[in-house]
Amino acid sequence: MVKSDVENWIDLLDKTAFEVDEEAPTTYQSYRFVSLDINEVTVDNYKDLLVDSLAVQVEPFIPPIGSFETPDLRRYLELICSYETSTTDLMMGLSLADQIRLTFSDMRTSTICDRYPDIGLAEKRRYRCVAEYLIRQGELTKLRDENGKLIKKIGNMQKAVVLYQPLPKLLETLKRSGLAHLIKKPQVLEQDKP
Repeated sequence: MVKSDVENWIDLLDKTAFEVDEEAPTTYQSYRFVSLDINEVTVDNYKDLLVDSLAVQVEPFIPPIGSFETPDLRRYLELICSYETSTTDLMMGLSLADQIRLTFSDMRTSTICDRYPDIGLAEKRRYRCVAEYLIRQGELTKLRDENGKLIKKIGNMQKAVVLYQPLPKLLETLKRSGLAHLIKKPQVLEQDKP
């Protein structure tokens, strides 16, 4: 039997003085919701209480253009907030919005099917809904040709799927949310090399 000089990782855990900080928060919200009390927002004061990007996002739904009343606006903000709430608990994971941001943080054009090949059809639908939200945020865009038509490719299910192009605001949002250390470095593929 060969004696190993490498310590067993379980032995290391026994010798470590690390203790979980029970007081540390395990969730965080996007900078857009950190100091926002949604119950105070109304269709009359939303421009004063919301950050600019959020105010611009909800403006089309506010009268006279839209039909939102205050309860509708608050429900919409709660829905968006749920997209933007993440957790540091590894068992719970990141919000879908942050997962998609991190996945596309290499700034490469791709499809949801290519980025998440192992998720089911229902989950893909959810991811596409959140991708649409990120499009409205100016963090992703759908790839289009010079005539404005969507460029699609055949996905894993042999159906035409949309190509998403990440935009610089996606990286800015990750940095503002404290996730800069998780941003993917762009990969240089053989076909991209000079």
